[in-house]
Amino acid sequence: MSQGIDYSELLNYAVRIVEDNLRAVFSRIREEASSISPLTLDAVEIASDYTLRGGKRLRAFLTLVGYWSKEWGSGDPSLITSLMTGIELLQSYLLVHDDVMDRDEIRRGGPTVHSWFRDKCIREFKTGDCTHYGDSQAITVGDFLEATAVEYVSRAGINGEVLSKLLGTYAAGLRKVAYGQYLDVLFSYRSLHEVSERDVLLVHRLKTASYTIELPLHMGAIASGKYNERLLGELSSYAIPAGIAFQLRDDIIGLYGDPRQTGKPVGSDVKERKKTLLVVKAYELGSEEVKRRLSEIYDAPGTDVTLDHVKYVQDVVRETGSLEYSEMLIRRYVDEAAKVLEDSREMSKQAADVLKWLLVKLAYREK
Repeated sequence: MSQGIDYSELLNYAVRIVEDNLRAVFSRIREEASSISPLTLDAVEIASDYTLRGGKRLRAFLTLVGYWSKEWGSGDPSLITSLMTGIELLQSYLLVHDDVMDRDEIRRGGPTVHSWFRDKCIREFKTGDCTHYGDSQAITVGDFLEATAVEYVSRAGINGEVLSKLLGTYAAGLRKVAYGQYLDVLFSYRSLHEVSERDVLLVHRLKTASYTIELPLHMGAIASGKYNERLLGELSSYAIPAGIAFQLRDDIIGLYGDPRQTGKPVGSDVKERKKTLLVVKAYELGSEEVKRRLSEIYDAPGTDVTLDHVKYVQDVVRETGSLEYSEMLIRRYVDEAAKVLEDSREMSKQAADVLKWLLVKLAYREK
């Protein structure tokens, strides 16, 4: 694969590997759950459905690119298929818990785990708090997925010293996500005037850039056994701006995207009162009337957010120049990440070319 790389086919190759492995994982775990108690099968079935429902498999793909980042096409990629699978199970675990905290009802066109258990409780149980039941079981399913992720990361076909480094990197990456999630929840309870652009970008760095781009690249590179600290540094210097650009685009899609493409209701970020950079910057740039209206929407928990509110936010983000500001930041971060690839002394040319293709694909996507 070192000559004439078909980037889309390489991505599809990673997707096929991971999808097949994930099906095998859940098949094995069904047997395990059945041997413990048939009552536990619901946890496996919803975890399987949720995980296999779709997704870009971006993190698995980046793990493969990281594995080949020093010497393209070297080594045996079958040795890291379990690592690629573990990374996707990690993603599923984090999304399950994120859905609980955001109170999301839909993920990838289907029910979130907590809403699935809540609705099952309503149908089948006569008493009890079904919302709490759904949240509780979703937290458990998330923990179950994370334990399975660690199992498959540790199965990577690598020696003990490299495995120790790999697991340490995995744990450090998870802590970064936890710091980011902590701050994200904290800022969601602060008033709009108390949340700054710097706050939002820090959360993007910790929650998105660190585990969506940096962590899989690092883990793949470490698993290859051909990495050095300079290579990891270059991968980080690419990953952080690339990941922030990815999240800024995600926020734009969350506000303006077509639900038929995104799999989420229109204006879901507004309904969840997410203080994205689009909203924070609109508040900063807007008139006193804009500030007042945005505060009414975002700082008044307990009131319903209507489609009229969503339309107002969509309009005011455009009118204040906040949308164009985010587009400008995306271009700046894309340029920064591309410059790292151009100046790289450690990455193989093929890896740099793939990462440049992916950078543009992620930063300027429509769904």
